[in-house]
Amino acid sequence: MNVKSTGSQLIQTHRLEAPQGSFMEHVEVVLIGDGPFILFDAGYRECIPEMLSWVEARTGGVLEKLVLTHHHFDHSGGARAVCERFNVPAYAHPLEMGFLEEEQPGLPVLPIREGEFIESGDMRLEAILTPGHSPGHLSFWWEEEEILLGGDNILLPSTTALVAPKGNLGDYLDSLEKVKKLAPRLIYPGHGPVLEDPISRIDELIEHRKMRGVQYLEALDAGHDTPEKIADLVYQDLPERQKDLGARVISLYLERFVESGEVACADGRYSLTGPL
Repeated sequence: MNVKSTGSQLIQTHRLEAPQGSFMEHVEVVLIGDGPFILFDAGYRECIPEMLSWVEARTGGVLEKLVLTHHHFDHSGGARAVCERFNVPAYAHPLEMGFLEEEQPGLPVLPIREGEFIESGDMRLEAILTPGHSPGHLSFWWEEEEILLGGDNILLPSTTALVAPKGNLGDYLDSLEKVKKLAPRLIYPGHGPVLEDPISRIDELIEHRKMRGVQYLEALDAGHDTPEKIADLVYQDLPERQKDLGARVISLYLERFVESGEVACADGRYSLTGPL
């Protein structure tokens, strides 16, 4: 367990260690305000007792609402427990609400759309749609303090997983540029430490995606013509489970290259349409 220092006394974060076998090592939940309080994300289902205990201690048992950045289980697994314990609704982007209903039928979820605000006392956070990791992924922008609650959009040191069919590379790159234009001073991510130099990290992530794209094209040029074969080459030092995830990420790149005309696909096999 690790409670981090924050850039504002009105923002508290708590690190929940991931269950054994998870891809990520932990997840961060964020509490804003000084009464009424608002919780962003609810962590893993396996961490519900620890998460509820922390929220109870920090809020005195009074919570106004739960806001979910997106539907993934490491962020929403404790949602029902929060709603029931504190008698509050959850909020999520409409594009995430169907996924939440599939995974947690009957969860009381209300919509929050881009441009709408979450308010707690003097805090006023604008919902910013930042898809790519998930179609309705939301970040929350506290303009006065130049602070972004970023969910899984921008992480450190890991990179954001983009997995078909809900992940989208083009949307993700657009989201990075969108956040860069905001010029945040700090970003509170869903995993990892607070980002104190967000613009540099965004630039690193953009370059990383470009570098990966080049690697995948070079692998195609060498005759590796499926996402699985490319993953075996590029991620040869990773365990098989992570290679499988890598292959799903690679498929997003390849489909993007097909759309741009750089790559052709026939019967599930990919090839370059011209020289690199």
